[in-house]
Amino acid sequence: MMPRTTTKKNGRAGRPPVGARGEKVSDYPQVMIRLPHATKDVLEALSGLTGTPVWRLIDQAVETYVNQLSDAERKLLVSVQQRRAAASVKKDQ
Repeated sequence: MMPRTTTKKNGRAGRPPVGARGEKVSDYPQVMIRLPHATKDVLEALSGLTGTPVWRLIDQAVETYVNQLSDAERKLLVSVQQRRAAASVKKDQ
């Protein structure tokens, strides 16, 4: 068995970023949710079956849900997101 090497082309040790757009997943905000046992069991089974992390399964599920909204609902969603972002910026100032 060959020993693992930790040096990459860029000279950095560790795993490469695997986030949705190449970000480090550890930089993502954390969310705690309560789920029914059956839902958690399905998520873990899907993750094991597909090799897809649970965070990515949830991300894909939300994207699919948003894509199935009507145009009016998506416009409303964008409006709410913008208002929340603006309120967050105000709070941080």
